[in-house]
Amino acid sequence: MSLTLEMATAEDAIRSHDTSLVDIVDGLLRHGVVIRGEIWLTVADVDLVFLGLDLLLASPDKMRPAGLTQ
Repeated sequence: MSLTLEMATAEDAIRSHDTSLVDIVDGLLRHGVVIRGEIWLTVADVDLVFLGLDLLLASPDKMRPAGLTQ
């Protein structure tokens, strides 16, 4: 199985189709999306605080291992 990723800017996504917000969120949940963020607080070249966030947004069916039922 091959996975092809297509990247687009926010402007491209908004202008490309007459898509509602519900359709966009549905597509994100259907395929899943990972958001990663990092913030470093540095004073005088000394790293004081690091804050990292990893967020996985997907439907429960995508997150459940294949073949596993409740």
